[in-house]
Amino acid sequence: MFSSRDRKDTAVSKSKTDPGKQVPSIISASLRIVGNLVSDGEVQVDGAIEGDVTCRTLTVSENAAIRGEVEAETVRIHGAVHGQIKATNVSMGPTAKVMGDVVHANLVIESGAFVEGHCKRLVVEPPREEEPSAIEIGDGAVAVA
Repeated sequence: MFSSRDRKDTAVSKSKTDPGKQVPSIISASLRIVGNLVSDGEVQVDGAIEGDVTCRTLTVSENAAIRGEVEAETVRIHGAVHGQIKATNVSMGPTAKVMGDVVHANLVIESGAFVEGHCKRLVVEPPREEEPSAIEIGDGAVAVA
């Protein structure tokens, strides 16, 4: 039954992970995390976190709570966040309760959301083109690189 001759090799998919097709990491309603949470992908919080959260996309569900700083590209809040939020895109649903500063590039606050703190626009500067540099190559000649 457990012998090696009966075992069939199964191919494990080793394809490159596409961040757009990854399943979110879910902190369930019955889970409470004490400590920092770091993810390269999407995180959905249904439970409670006491610590900082850093990820690409964060969704805070209606009955969820985070007590700590949040840093992400996109943050969707329907529950409670006590701490600074720093994200490019922040949206707060009608059940959101935010107590802390919000640093953002784009902000949506739906009617009914509670916000106590400062909202500061994050200035995203477009990349500047480098100026060509001049290099003296001898006999007064100058080359532009």
